[in-house]
Amino acid sequence: MSAGPLVASAVGILILVVTAYVLVGGTLATTEVVVEAQSNLAMNQEARMRTAIEIQNTTIVDNRTLSVEVKNTGSEPIVDIPLIDVYLHIEDAPVYVPYGTGWSKENITPDDIHPGEFDPGETLTLSITHEKDANPAWVQVVTPNGVSCSAYTR
Repeated sequence: MSAGPLVASAVGILILVVTAYVLVGGTLATTEVVVEAQSNLAMNQEARMRTAIEIQNTTIVDNRTLSVEVKNTGSEPIVDIPLIDVYLHIEDAPVYVPYGTGWSKENITPDDIHPGEFDPGETLTLSITHEKDANPAWVQVVTPNGVSCSAYTR
């Protein structure tokens, strides 16, 4: 008997083993990625459930500035303050204007525990600049994880 069929059979079996190894490895890697994504999703949803904010007060400071006091009433600190979104509705304007860069952090009171972070029980004062002589009617503040609160400015 010649060695040709034996070599061909051995190569065929080797290719089957390598293919099975690649398929099983790909399946395990995909499963690991899916499990990691699901655990991150659950962790983010739990943090969102613990997050709550409330607008305490709005004050029109001058013809260009609206001051908004936001209290963290949840149990989750808000760390990424620059990622907070602010939406402002101007009276007699057809759309809501996102003020992603048109606001600034004035202060956090009391800011004793973690300086610079918006911890539970603290009040964040935002200063929102708008067009001169515009009448802001409504403001909405949205945290980086999607929790929001809105209030009329009058």
